Amino acid sequence: MACDGDIATEELDVIKGLSDFQGIDLKPILDGYIRQLKEEGGKYLKNYLDEVRDSSLSEKEECELARIAIKTIEADQSVEYNEVAFFKKIRKRLKVSDERLLEVIPEDSIMPDREDYLMPDISDENDFSLWADSFNNIALENN
Repeated sequence: MACDGDIATEELDVIKGLSDFQGIDLKPILDGYIRQLKEEGGKYLKNYLDEVRDSSLSEKEECELARIAIKTIEADQSVEYNEVAFFKKIRKRLKVSDERLLEVIPEDSIMPDREDYLMPDISDENDFSLWADSFNNIALENN
């Protein structure tokens, strides 16, 4: 969502549309996350990824996490490399099989090959420099 340096209205709509968040004012929550991103940058992302790795999600929950992440990436009809690279970092921490994940990636995905989401990334697993300057201008002002 913020990995491309922007939070598109469509991406926010995906989150607002989740049943767990309906009726909740997300602005103060997201503003807090944005503040942390700006302060901590790559450390914040690494902590999130560590939480994903250390969690005891069921296969169903892992699939739902992947589905929501991809839906958010594609929400603004623009798929940026850094969004996919971050998804791949998430994917690497999930135990669910690629075959199972392919079942939850929409067939009408705007990625020409849905399998690209599951391919290894060329970047170093611990390199978060791709996002070093991405977070400085993130805001929810228009959302």
